[in-house]
Amino acid sequence: MKLYRFKTFTTSYYFPDVPKGKKWLYGLYSAYGGKISRLYWLLFRKISFVRWLNAVDTQKVSFPYSEICKMVGGNALMSFNMGSPGPLQKISIIGYDKTTEKKFFVKYSQKPKAIELTRNEIQIYKLLAGSSLVPLLYDSEVTNQYAFLKAEFVDGKRPRQFFFNEETFKLCMKLKEFRLSDAVLSKDNLMLSLSHGDFCPWNMLEEGNNIRLIDWEQAKDRPLGFDLFTYIAQVTNLLTPEITLVQAIENHKNYIERFFNSCGVSNWMPYLKAFAVETKAFKLMKGNPEIAARYDCLLNL
Repeated sequence: MKLYRFKTFTTSYYFPDVPKGKKWLYGLYSAYGGKISRLYWLLFRKISFVRWLNAVDTQKVSFPYSEICKMVGGNALMSFNMGSPGPLQKISIIGYDKTTEKKFFVKYSQKPKAIELTRNEIQIYKLLAGSSLVPLLYDSEVTNQYAFLKAEFVDGKRPRQFFFNEETFKLCMKLKEFRLSDAVLSKDNLMLSLSHGDFCPWNMLEEGNNIRLIDWEQAKDRPLGFDLFTYIAQVTNLLTPEITLVQAIENHKNYIERFFNSCGVSNWMPYLKAFAVETKAFKLMKGNPEIAARYDCLLNL
């Protein structure tokens, strides 16, 4: 069998012969680059000769194609995203069973840190099963060599608007009812709850009247309100960077006070500062000192 490789500056994508009506398999890649990359992507999708020039036999690809097929099971057709090189690299896959027409999403990790993150995501899927917050977990396996996660493919759309609203608030309220561990308080005596870690519109999919959260790799128990503050800060940094994070917090004070009042917390400033400390450290670790510096104003409140 052959796959067709679409190479970008950072990674590679592999696509099968996509049947008519299954163009959603191309949704694994979005052409965010310049005009040349968008043109190349258009030609790749529309012209079979361009794909033929990039054909690769599945026995010669640089990833364990056969092993993944065995784990996925069934009569599957799949697209593969090799991920960005580095310690967190993992393979992301979307596909469907040609017999049952059942769609699915897969993560396959082989590097130690990536295995750890995928293991964590599997744990979250199990914890939140039945909550409507996560896709259904179909299958999973973790060994010293790899981590495999197969889940429901959420055929949803990104939120229609990014700014914090009542629907986002309801998600925060749902999520705070869960914890991974038995610990109720942090070392700083702050109340803990499960936190997604990257609670942002790009990790949300609207499916009918429901919103599912995806990409739970960074999830863990954190001080209350971490996801609420994350959403406000991330959207502000992206869409209205001219606004300081202090002003952004002030603009959302009604939501913040409603959230913490529901938890019986009158002084939420320590929670805001705990959020700022962790987020600044994470941005520095990711090599984003300019973004990290935006959180200093919250630490000085």
